[in-house]
Amino acid sequence: MSRITLLLATSLCALPALADTHVSYVDDGGQPGTQIYVKGNKVRMESGAGRGIAIYDVASNSMTVLMPDQNKYLVLDEKTADQMGAQASAAQQQMQAAMSAHQAEMDQAQQKMQAAMAQMTPEQKAQMQQMMGNQAAPGAAGMPMMQAASPKLEMQELGTTETVAGHSCRDVQMTMDGRPMSTLCVTDSLASLGIPSADAKTLQRMRDNMLKLMTHMGPMAQGMSSMLSKGFTLKSTHQTMQGYKRVSVTDTFKSVSTVGLSGSLFEIPAGYTQTTMAELMQQGHP
Repeated sequence: MSRITLLLATSLCALPALADTHVSYVDDGGQPGTQIYVKGNKVRMESGAGRGIAIYDVASNSMTVLMPDQNKYLVLDEKTADQMGAQASAAQQQMQAAMSAHQAEMDQAQQKMQAAMAQMTPEQKAQMQQMMGNQAAPGAAGMPMMQAASPKLEMQELGTTETVAGHSCRDVQMTMDGRPMSTLCVTDSLASLGIPSADAKTLQRMRDNMLKLMTHMGPMAQGMSSMLSKGFTLKSTHQTMQGYKRVSVTDTFKSVSTVGLSGSLFEIPAGYTQTTMAELMQQGHP
């Protein structure tokens, strides 16, 4: 589920104007990065070459995620969101049950150890405590119960600003359990970007409706939705893995154009078959 929620979080940052619109970003090397296309009541979002593609349809209030490497697509609507939320809840309950069982085993082992140490001489007890780093002294309370808590996602205003492609933006940071995950530079001044008002309204409806869907998708997706209300992203920097190396990747706003767009951009390509979240989970594509 992480790749899908990340795609949503990257693309759905708030947008508030009749022409088709293409919002273009570039990566660190100046190559095409995120691309956003708007035509009528549909929005196409590409998160970079070889990555995910999503098409939102206002009429059906659904997001279709295309997977070019598999020639498959996944439809995200309220039904799917409810299923994802149920799966996330079930997974958390299973983890909690496993951790509870493990805790019980640890408590039982500690009780046996304390009983054995009660029969030892003071010298033997001291040696045992030294060997264990004083972690299991006789009479000590059992280890605290471990919790299978969902990651806590938060957005924080950093109090700094930048200028991207001639536009001012403010820096915000997304953290997971207090650890920085990505930094965004966002703006609320959409008129200055040149996005036609009709297309801006389509993007706004998409944001509002997808925010509602994400509230059904479990704690992590709910946390991700908090970043969508911070403004329109002009620059984003996040950490990713390339092989065995963690690298920093930046996506920077380049331009807005209002040239006509082909309707085929907003349709499911021929030859694609529909998949489900359950199937993706089984294949190891969360």
